[in-house]
Amino acid sequence: MRQEHPKWTKILIAYYGLLQSLHLWVLIRAGAILMVENQHPFPILPPPGGWSPQTMPFLVGLGITDSVGILLGMVFAYQFFANRRLNRRMGVISLTIFITGAIVFGIGTVFAGAWAAHPLAYSVMAVLFIPTPVLYIWLLVSNLNRK
Repeated sequence: MRQEHPKWTKILIAYYGLLQSLHLWVLIRAGAILMVENQHPFPILPPPGGWSPQTMPFLVGLGITDSVGILLGMVFAYQFFANRRLNRRMGVISLTIFITGAIVFGIGTVFAGAWAAHPLAYSVMAVLFIPTPVLYIWLLVSNLNRK
């Protein structure tokens, strides 16, 4: 017998899957622009003085790590809706990568001055992120309550 999950969790999982799909598209686009044009597009809009050369390998590494979490998140959402299977472990792993990356990215970009230079772009990313910790906490707590 399959366990029924609250409607709000289904909405959060759908949101997370869509957010990660958009996130992957944005990273691919940014990577292509960075490689071809050597420009710093959204989501890595630079601070007023530009990104220091030491920062770029860090941001690229963070993007690659994000890509792993993104793919896991998309598989997590797909399994939930297509196979009716809640893979808590995959959800927790993908959300751990996503949330950790977001915190590191947020702190780094705030202190570099990028948020002050591009408040709308960075604020949109922050707002889009807000529902994901709720899903993360639910996955952790619901795992503890499983019988």
